Amino acid sequence: MNSADRTVFIGGLQWLDYVHAGPRKAMSMVAEQKRRYLDPGRYAWFAYGPLLAAFRRALNSPDRERELERVIAWAEHKGDWRALAYRDAVDGFLRTVPKRATGIPVSEATWAEGNLRVVFRHMLGVRLHDRNDTRWLLLPYCKGEELTQDSADIVLQMMESLVDPVLPGATPVVLDSRRGKLFKLRANANRATIDACVRGLAVAYERQWALAA
Repeated sequence: MNSADRTVFIGGLQWLDYVHAGPRKAMSMVAEQKRRYLDPGRYAWFAYGPLLAAFRRALNSPDRERELERVIAWAEHKGDWRALAYRDAVDGFLRTVPKRATGIPVSEATWAEGNLRVVFRHMLGVRLHDRNDTRWLLLPYCKGEELTQDSADIVLQMMESLVDPVLPGATPVVLDSRRGKLFKLRANANRATIDACVRGLAVAYERQWALAA
């Protein structure tokens, strides 16, 4: 892909899927993402959209569990795989996000490298109401495959560069909601090395996109 090619946009969660796929699956995943990107109805295919919207609403709901039960009931009514997936993700969300935590409105943010734009649309601002007034910039991951620290670190590095304009002072976290597990960048993480890895992956993605049929 060169400067004459058009800019490619990918969602932050789709980027995490790509990062987590590993080299063997990466090319086929890019081809599928390109097919969906070029599909005029592309926004309809995001299967976790209702769940992510429910997470956002639940943070400021007087009855968090009831709000999330509604989206589970919606998935059950659909009668497909989402019923169990949503249930697992909701259970993990409720176990991991403290009950006293509330939501903070945050805007979407875009990370850029070359002609690639990774748009983080589903981040949640979370205020824990603890002694340190801790705030999280949280990205929920809801897929069935277990997330790893290495994959999370790639996205966390990107989110760290977006914190100041989105939620100053917040700690970026990725939540593997199906397992109720939080990922943060370790204090001693080599951020320069991770950043180089991120940018290398961006170059690889651009090249694979250009090659995909």
